[in-house]
Amino acid sequence: MKNFKTMGLTSLFAFIFLACGSSSSSSSSDSSSISSGKGGSMARFAISGDYLYTINEREMNVLEVKDASKPKKVSKIHVPFDVETLFAYKDNLYVGSSSGMYIYDKTTPTQPTRIVNFTHAQSCDPVVVSDDVAFVTLHTNSNCWRGTGVNRLEIVDVQTPSNPKLIKTVDMWEPKGLGVDGTNLFICDGSSGLKVYDINKTVNNGKVSVKIDLKESLSSIDCYDVIAQNNNLIISNHTEIRQFSYASFPMEELSRIK
Repeated sequence: MKNFKTMGLTSLFAFIFLACGSSSSSSSSDSSSISSGKGGSMARFAISGDYLYTINEREMNVLEVKDASKPKKVSKIHVPFDVETLFAYKDNLYVGSSSGMYIYDKTTPTQPTRIVNFTHAQSCDPVVVSDDVAFVTLHTNSNCWRGTGVNRLEIVDVQTPSNPKLIKTVDMWEPKGLGVDGTNLFICDGSSGLKVYDINKTVNNGKVSVKIDLKESLSSIDCYDVIAQNNNLIISNHTEIRQFSYASFPMEELSRIK
């Protein structure tokens, strides 16, 4: 879990960095009555509407942040011991863990309720969601791998959050943080660097099919987590934060902060 805590710090830095230049985005891709930033996939927190959700190894805390100067803790919910990451999308919270992806219904924002556990091999598990499709990376280079892990991307249909369906798996080198914006999927793939894919989703008689095509690979980039929004990509690792534009490809580097 130490690796996740360290990566969580870089994700938090990226969250603050992006929030400085953002007036209305949120990690949940839904409307919000307050201004907020956007968290990375390794983050253990998410903002949705007037609420901030955080997780630790024992509980999920819900804070009301309608008045940002006076955040107020309103509830806490027991969570499984192996939770690692948190991502908000529409009416749900997607919690990554070493054994699976937990989905919580937050229709009642102050009392999220677990509705399903989508299990997978024992591996670390950040998750992001876009267009009712969840992208989950599993990797083995950390404490949450106990000898049965895999290195791959799992793509999951979450049109019906209570009944997630695996669409396909893609073998990878050692994927960690990831981000999605429109049809662009960004994955930090360990020693293989940053990979950018084009997403092609089709639906036939209710069955979802997703194809991803590699359109840029930057093996020289040290990459733990990413935030992708409005053609700006923020990449974080232990030592620096880099910003790229993906308005066109190859991407253009805009800045670097040590």
